[in-house]
Amino acid sequence: MHKPNNILEHDVKSELDWDPLLDSSQIIVKADGGNVTLSGAVPTYYDWTLASEDAASVGGLKSLDNELMVGLVGAAIADSDVTAACIAALDGDRLVPTGAITVQVVDGWVTLGGTVRRRFQREAAKNAVKKVDGVRGVTDSIIISGDPVPSDVADRINDAFLRNAIIDDSLIEVTSSGHTIYLDGTAGSWASLDEAVDTAWDAPGVTDVVNRLVVVP
Repeated sequence: MHKPNNILEHDVKSELDWDPLLDSSQIIVKADGGNVTLSGAVPTYYDWTLASEDAASVGGLKSLDNELMVGLVGAAIADSDVTAACIAALDGDRLVPTGAITVQVVDGWVTLGGTVRRRFQREAAKNAVKKVDGVRGVTDSIIISGDPVPSDVADRINDAFLRNAIIDDSLIEVTSSGHTIYLDGTAGSWASLDEAVDTAWDAPGVTDVVNRLVVVP
C-alpha cells in the first residue's frame, strides 16, 4: 500500500509512541516516498533497537534509516563495569553457549566475538547485551560455524515461506551456494522482508543470508 509522506510519518510516530518500553520523546520521523528516516536521540541502545523494530512494523514502509544518537549514559559508567555486566548477561542467557562469546568495551561500545553454531545463538548474545546499562552500541563479530547443509535447503525454505502468513504475499526466489542463502524478488512489506530473512536463517547449516529483496507495498 502507498501512503503519502505525512500519513506515513504520522503512523510511524504513533507506533513509536504506542510502545510502552520506548522513550520516543526526542525521535524525529521523516518520510520520503516510503523511505523513512529516524533522527534525534534516545537514552539507551535498547531504545535504538526498539525504534527500528517498531518503525519496521508499519505498513507502507519501503526502507528504514535509523540515524538516532544514543544518549551519553555510557559516559558515566566505566567500561570495565559494562564489560562485567555484559559477561554476566551472556552467562545468564540459556541460548548463549557458555564461554563461547568474548566481550570488548571501548567508550560504551561493545564488540562481541567468538564462534557459535547457529544464528539464533548469535542473536541471543546481541539481545543479552543490548539491555545492559552503559551500552551505546554493539558490533557483531561473532562467527557462525554451521552444521552440514541439506541438499534441498532451498526447497525447505520455500516450504517454510508458504506456511508463514506474514510472507505469503511475497514473490521470493531462494537459491543456495554452500552455506549461503540468496533471497531475490519482492516482499509486500518491510515486516514480511524481515520475516523472510529470519526464516531463511533458521534453515540448518546456514551461515550467511544475502538479502536482495525489494519492498513493494
